[in-house]
Amino acid sequence: MPFIGVAIAAAVGLPAIAGTLINIGLAVGLSFVSRALTGAASATSNTGIQTTIELGGDVPRGCVFGETATAGHLLYANTANDNNNLLQMVFAIGEGPHDDLTRIWVNGKARTLTLVEETTWHKKFRVGGFVAKNGTPLLYVYFYRGYQDQPVCQELVDWAKPSTRWTSADRLAGVAHVVVSAFYGDSAFDSGIPRFLFGVKGRRLYDWRLDSTNGGSGAHRWTDEKTWTFSANPIVQTYNFERGLYLNGELVVGKGTPPVDLLLPHYTAGANACDEPVSTIEGSDANRYVCATVVSADEEYGSVIERILETCAGSMYDRVGANGPIVGVPQTVTYPTITDGDLVLGRPVKFAAKQGRDSLVNGIFGTYVSPDDQYGQVSYPAQTDSAAEAADTEIRRTQTDFEAVPVCSQAQRLAKIKLRLSRLQATATITLGFRAIVLEPGDWVRWNSARFGDRTYIVLSVKQAKDQTVTLNLREIASSAFSWSTADQQPTPVAGEENDGGGLANSVTAFSVSQFTMVGDGGAKTPAVRVFWSPITDPTVTAVLIQYRIVGSDDVLTARAEAVGAGEALISAGLVANTAYEFQATIETAPARATVWTSWVGVTTGQQLAGGVVPNSITPAQMTAETRNLVLTLTQTALASLQASVAQLALIVADVDASGDINRRDLARSLTIQLGAAVASFNEQITAAVGPDSAIVAQITDLQSQVDGIGATLNVSFVTQATPAGALAAFRVKATAQDAEGGLLIVAKSGPGGVNYSEVWIDATRFLVTGSGADPTPVFLIDTSGPTPVIVLDGDVLAPESITAGKLNVATLSAIVANLGEVITGVLRNSANTFRVDATSGYLLISSS
Repeated sequence: MPFIGVAIAAAVGLPAIAGTLINIGLAVGLSFVSRALTGAASATSNTGIQTTIELGGDVPRGCVFGETATAGHLLYANTANDNNNLLQMVFAIGEGPHDDLTRIWVNGKARTLTLVEETTWHKKFRVGGFVAKNGTPLLYVYFYRGYQDQPVCQELVDWAKPSTRWTSADRLAGVAHVVVSAFYGDSAFDSGIPRFLFGVKGRRLYDWRLDSTNGGSGAHRWTDEKTWTFSANPIVQTYNFERGLYLNGELVVGKGTPPVDLLLPHYTAGANACDEPVSTIEGSDANRYVCATVVSADEEYGSVIERILETCAGSMYDRVGANGPIVGVPQTVTYPTITDGDLVLGRPVKFAAKQGRDSLVNGIFGTYVSPDDQYGQVSYPAQTDSAAEAADTEIRRTQTDFEAVPVCSQAQRLAKIKLRLSRLQATATITLGFRAIVLEPGDWVRWNSARFGDRTYIVLSVKQAKDQTVTLNLREIASSAFSWSTADQQPTPVAGEENDGGGLANSVTAFSVSQFTMVGDGGAKTPAVRVFWSPITDPTVTAVLIQYRIVGSDDVLTARAEAVGAGEALISAGLVANTAYEFQATIETAPARATVWTSWVGVTTGQQLAGGVVPNSITPAQMTAETRNLVLTLTQTALASLQASVAQLALIVADVDASGDINRRDLARSLTIQLGAAVASFNEQITAAVGPDSAIVAQITDLQSQVDGIGATLNVSFVTQATPAGALAAFRVKATAQDAEGGLLIVAKSGPGGVNYSEVWIDATRFLVTGSGADPTPVFLIDTSGPTPVIVLDGDVLAPESITAGKLNVATLSAIVANLGEVITGVLRNSANTFRVDATSGYLLISSS
């Protein structure tokens, strides 16, 4: 159908700046080196791609740095022509002059761009793949670069309905934008309004190195944007963001830092390093570092600069009020070698050769922005260090996503640099004499210490005291951390090809299948297949994907199991009884990375029975409610005693509620570390299952510690269960320390006929109480020396060597034999008062009446 009645209201004009811009300080915090020490990922708030169309008038201003993709901000839509078969759309790309439109995706499919016309202000392209039967092209796009003096797109004026919706004054001055002109015809755009994604070479920027009036060589001038050119250089982008990008004198993107506060020699050195060619296995040379990102004016300054600097392993340092960057290349040590004799006597020296174990990293994985995948986040080959793994006695991975890096080899270099820096763990704080005042943050120095070794350090901060001494905070560094050759590079992963993942899973292991028959009410049978794999603990694996088909058929069905730690799933959808099937599986990950399907594994499904009772069997439908409840109660009691596993729970529930309507979810966590004979492990499994008339939740947690055959375990279990016939809640703790055991069981039960009770079981050889800080006192002991355990009560818990009358509450007291000794009292008499001793009055009365 044609684009009839497209009702998209659009406000023509510039979006307003949204929010207050917060200027955060730039110092060591924006340091690639410092973040590498902890293995921490960057804390950015944006990525290199904007895939969602922005609508409305409150979208913050922004621009594109480098070459990436954006869906743009929809400003205007209009239908025209006699039968409304022309659709016009206008998408804002960014503030200020942008360089070019290089790619386009329509409804997710890449299309070719053929240049039709070009002026200083715009380009017009014909989009391939949309042609009428008579050869007439049906889709054109205009790219307006965003100069302030750019003319209006005349087609928008000519086809505006009504004519006042777009006039010659609507030039979108200073805004780079794309105009889409789409004609409906010959089944083109049958799916409705098309979706667009634009590949854009972004902002034209000022490069002082190309300005002959600012120490460079060339025609660039800060005051004339038409002399600027496209740049993907991260340091050139940082400089322009620092100085700020303006529109009609108004700051729209960036900080607005005066140029005097920018250390130009440092920016020049950094920019030159980024432009250096680096050989790749693809056989071509490329710039060492490039950046591709969408910058929004409502982002914090520090987040933007950190995201840009991360693409060049860069750091920003404050230097006496001014700032300058240092990128990830070896620096020259110019300061004389420091010895222990140079340290100021009496000042503390802090040195640490290693960081804490929680800071160790021996592998880095993550994603970069792939132009061949619509600038989506795609995994780069993980960077690992086998020697570090051996030294750490375990695999310790960390994820770093390079959200503004559009080159796979560059992402690998950055990950390798970060990994190597993380292994240089020494830190120090030393105080030197006045000559060290020449040192600045970011400088490299050598400290040859007889006590702490000979190392190279980067200066993280410098503090000058009143006595003219200088205190330095140092972090170990080495030129080798930045080394790289084509031998270090791995090929760019291709979807479907095997990738080692740097120790991360790229498929399931121990994959197998077995026949299973689900039995429902009345004996109905449904064929099913149980699939098994080794339980997965990799936190980046989000699901196991399973494909299955009849042997010899091309029709493939797919199932998805999110409980990757369970190690199994039950599949019945679409299965035909008594038929040979084959299954294969792989994993789904976040972030996405290349994965591998297992080989096909065969199995033959079981029979299918529509109804009737299976001979010599008892189905749940034949049970009374009390019997069904008893089965579930016994099941949960078994769970509470920690003798049943979660897998057994699922099978019992399936047997009791065999209607086939069971819905089960599992969560699992585990952690195991080992050093020599010492092993410590933690395992937790949570299962929730519901059926037509039952609901069960169970949580089991195990802690285990063992050294040289001496072990201790702690097992905690929680279970709740409800059916129409009643409910059960149980909690148990079991502690085992080699040959000693103890435990606690609490059960609450409700059932038919008013059966409601709760119980507390204690499994212990001693029971002690304490209070107010007193030492624990045993209330009773259990004597297990005889054939039957005997509880021995300690009367001393009431009062030393006595049981007082205040502790007795009885109706009668008889058979008391005691040597009372002297008795001091008032009156002693019988109930009939025929025997009376009155000690107060001093008489004895014995009477028969």
